[in-house]
Amino acid sequence: MFRFLKKCYQSGGVTTVAIAQITRGDVLRGKNILVTGGSRGIGFAIAKKCIAEGADVVITGRNVEALNQASKQIGAVPLIWDVSCIEIAPAKLSEAKDLLGNEIDVVFNNAGVYSHAEFFDVSEAIWDAIHDINSKGLYFICQAVAKRWISGGRRGKIINIASNRGITGDTTPYGMSKWGVICLTRGLGKALLPNGIVVNGIAPGIVASGINGIDPVENAFIHNPPSNRVGLPEEIAELAVFLASEAANHIVGQTIVCDGGNSLH
Repeated sequence: MFRFLKKCYQSGGVTTVAIAQITRGDVLRGKNILVTGGSRGIGFAIAKKCIAEGADVVITGRNVEALNQASKQIGAVPLIWDVSCIEIAPAKLSEAKDLLGNEIDVVFNNAGVYSHAEFFDVSEAIWDAIHDINSKGLYFICQAVAKRWISGGRRGKIINIASNRGITGDTTPYGMSKWGVICLTRGLGKALLPNGIVVNGIAPGIVASGINGIDPVENAFIHNPPSNRVGLPEEIAELAVFLASEAANHIVGQTIVCDGGNSLH
C-alpha cells in the first residue's frame, strides 16, 4: 500500500489501464517482416504481435545481449544493425532475407533515439546522434528496400514510427526528426504506390516503452491531457499489425495518431 501511495504522490494522480487485443492468429501468415529497434518497447511489442499473427520476424538492434534476449522471448530472428550506418542498409536487407528464407514483405522503421535536452541545451553532437538514426537511418532504409522491391517486381509495405511531437510542434531535434518522418511518409505514400509499395506511419504519444522509466503496472498516470495516462506498447502494436495486414491496403501515406487525444490540444 505504501508503495502504491508513493507512486500516486510522485505522479500526481492514479490511472489504471484495461485494453483488449484482437487475435486472429493468421492475419499475417506467410509474411516476412523486419522490425528495426525491436529489442524493447514499441518495436518489441510490434514484433511479438506480428509473430502471434503468423509472421516470421527479424528484429534489429545495436545491443547484442538485449537483442538476443528479446529474440528468444518471442521467437524472432536477431540481426545486429546500426541503422545510422547507411552504407550497410542494402547488405543488411539481404541478410534479413537470408535469415527469413524469403524476401521481406513489410518493414517497420521503428529504431529511434531520444534526448531530454531542451532548445538552449542542444549541442551539435546531440543533434547528429538523433538525426543520424531517426532521420537519415530511416530515410535510407526506405530507399534501399524500395529499390530492392521495385527491381524484383515485388509489392511491400513500409510503416514508419513517428511521434505526436512531429504534429504538435517541438523545439527539439527529436520533434524535428519525427516531423520529417511524417513528411516522408506522405511523400513516399504518393511516390511509391504505383510500384505496389504502400507506405504509412504511426504517431504515438508518450508510451511506456522503457526509454522513460514509466511502469504502467504500478501507475499509468501522467499529466498528459485529456487521457492523463501513458500509452502501452501493445496498443501501438495493434495498430501496426492492422496497417501491415491486407485489411489496410487502401490506407496510403497516412500517419495515424495514437496518443490519447494529447495532440488535440
